[in-house]
Formats: sequence, structure tokens, C-alpha cells
Amino acid sequence: MIAFFVILFGLLIGSFLNVVIYRFPRGESLAFPASHCPHCDHKIKPLENIPIISYIFLGAKCSSCKTSIAFRYPLVEGLTAIIFYITYLRFGLTWDLIVFALFGALLLAIAFIDIDHMIIPDSMIVIGLIPGFYIWLAKEGQLLTTQFLGFLGLGLIFLAIRFFGELAFKKEAMGLGDVKFAAMAGWVLGWDIGIVSMFLAFLSATLLFTVLMPMGLISRKQQVPFGPFICLGIWLGLLAGRQIINWYLSMFLGV
Repeated sequence: MIAFFVILFGLLIGSFLNVVIYRFPRGESLAFPASHCPHCDHKIKPLENIPIISYIFLGAKCSSCKTSIAFRYPLVEGLTAIIFYITYLRFGLTWDLIVFALFGALLLAIAFIDIDHMIIPDSMIVIGLIPGFYIWLAKEGQLLTTQFLGFLGLGLIFLAIRFFGELAFKKEAMGLGDVKFAAMAGWVLGWDIGIVSMFLAFLSATLLFTVLMPMGLISRKQQVPFGPFICLGIWLGLLAGRQIINWYLSMFLGV
């Protein structure tokens, strides 16, 4: 029953994330006006706003103008529910569940905003620092040095990648938002797990390009947002970063 309610709450948060993803980059209010069809301004009724279920029963179309509803909406709702459920499995019914599930939802919103607009809002990066302060307080300041080194180190590493990449390719190789985002990841995860998360981010990006470029779905000159890969790396680092480090040390260094 606990897992059911965790998933249900995740679906509800996912429904709200759809509003955030659409309105936040446009500078619109998240509360007003009420949810409506962007094509005909039809006010969405409560029964039309049930996560995933309404999408299915409406036939993926607006009940008023019959314009197709993007699959993005149930996808975000479903992914948020999965994030909440996995967080529950990892941390149990604790304060960690609340903090890190909401952090995962924030990462999801950042990923889709970066996909749509090629930006990572500074205000969302600031909000993303909150779990780092939670970890700092929960550990009574024991990880402060690790977190500070992560914030400074990852920020400088990504700043260097941005600088030298621009020199090499004669164009912007990485957005400044990615630099700030990496620094935020270092603060939340610490320098050690932060490095693991960034490695996973670059690895996932490389694997995707390896698959999609031969298929012609991505070209070498195409600008692709790196934020979603950072989000994935942060999330995997949060869930299993320490286990990955321990596995690496035991496998290759015998520690």
C-alpha cells in the first residue's frame, strides 16, 4: 500500500511537472490560469486531468478541439512515478525519500526544459542545491569538505571543457548552464560520487550518439543539449554512486 501511494503521488507530481516544463521557460505563472488546451483554451476539467488515465480515455485528443495531445504528457507522469518508486525502494519510508524523490522530479523537469529550449534555468539550479544542504545537516557537516570540493572541482572542470572546446571547435562546445549544473551536482553528491555521475553522463551521451548517428537521426554538426545526460548521471550517482566506486576499487585495485 505504501508503494501504491508513493507511485500515486509521483503521478500527481508528474502532472504538475508538465505545467512547469511548459510554463516556466516562458515566464508564465504556474498557478494561473488553470490548465487549459494550448490550441483552443478549453479549460481542462478534473476528470480530464487524471494522470495517464485521462490521456488514454480521451484518445490522446483534446475533448473540445480534438487536437492531438503530445505523448510527452503521460511520459513525464510515468517517469516521475518511476522515479518516486525507485527512490522508495532505495531509501525506504524516510525523509530521504521525500527529499530525493522531489530532487529526481526537478532533474526530470530540467532535462525536458533543456531539450525544448536548450537552457537550464538558474533558479532551478539554485533549488537543486537544497538536497546538498539536507545531506550536510543530516551528516552533521561531515561531508562539507567533500561537497565543497565537488562544487568547486566539477564547476572548474566543466568550465575548462567549455573554454578549450570553444578553442578547438571555434564555437560554443558547452553551455554555461551545464557548467553551473555540474557545480550543483558536485555540491549534492560530493567530489567522488560527482565524478562518477559526470562519467555516467558522458558515457550515456556517447552511447546514444554511437547508436543514433549511424541511423542518421543525429548529425555531427547538430547541437544536442547535454543537460538531460547530466540529469541521468546525477540520478544514477545518487542511487548507486557509492556502490559503483566500491565495485571499481575492489575489481581493479583490490581494495
